Amino acid sequence: MSEKSFIHLLIITFALLIVAIFSILVQPRFETKINKGEVIFQDLNSELNNISRIEIKNGLKEVVIEKNNIGWIMKNKYGYKVKDAVVKENLIKVTQLRFLEKKTEKPSLYSRLDLHYPKDEEGNSKLILIFNNDNKILSEFILGKVKKNGVYIKKINDKATWLTKGLLSMSIDENLWLETKIIDIKNEEVKKIILEHSDNDILSVSKKNKIDENFVIDNLPKDEIPKSDLIADFLGYFLTQLVFEDVFERKQVINENILVNTQFELFNNVLIRATVFKDNDIKWINFDIDNDSLLQLKNDNLIEVNDINNWTYKLSDTKYNTLDTRLKDLLVED
Repeated sequence: MSEKSFIHLLIITFALLIVAIFSILVQPRFETKINKGEVIFQDLNSELNNISRIEIKNGLKEVVIEKNNIGWIMKNKYGYKVKDAVVKENLIKVTQLRFLEKKTEKPSLYSRLDLHYPKDEEGNSKLILIFNNDNKILSEFILGKVKKNGVYIKKINDKATWLTKGLLSMSIDENLWLETKIIDIKNEEVKKIILEHSDNDILSVSKKNKIDENFVIDNLPKDEIPKSDLIADFLGYFLTQLVFEDVFERKQVINENILVNTQFELFNNVLIRATVFKDNDIKWINFDIDNDSLLQLKNDNLIEVNDINNWTYKLSDTKYNTLDTRLKDLLVED
């Protein structure tokens, strides 16, 4: 190459370098500087009253909570009632999250913070979506590990991950959202209990007066003795703080699967009938409460859902064992 050509090439290269530098300097900046302590979801607070749906996904299951004209319900649980207070608490906590410390932008490191949804096979990484009444997404982010005073999050369209100031759960556990309490009636309100088992074994206990401390066995066989005066009292607590472990739309009961038919009569004339049955070795209960009794229970705030007869509830082993009690279990053995 001649000296003249080399000089020309050098001049062209220098000119291109100047153009490149200039283009970088005049290029508009789209990044917004994020300051420590800033609220992460700044527009959400003003929309709190307009939120209509929350979706929580972890790749293994999905929880969808929607608002209707009565309150919050869980779509993936057939529209069963959700606790309003839990929804409100979680939404407020979302609005209170603040940027605390910027973390990795490398996707290969997201798993260390449980921010690798949907590639998390263990389900620890959760996608959170919050919608308004117009079905517009207000917030969309991945929720990861929980620290002492904060959580790791990543906005869907950002590479950056952050440790927040402020805690948030947004649990994938349905029962932490659902109104799991079915009914709550104190022992002293119960007047009479009848348990009729599938093999026709019947146990009937009652109190004559509300002030009576103990239940008496109505069908006590001649020459048989109860183990104690208190032996039947635990039956009266079945309806106290009765909660479910799972809930479905009401199942049809096959006679051969019935374990026990129950009847609880209260001193205010409310009558609560229920059938306990098994399905796939799980113990379930269907309630059959007449309209007058339902109205009284509602007025006294003793039931949590107005349509209790429309559902089938999974009983805990402890509650089922109460209803599995037989007459002979209360008597002195020979």
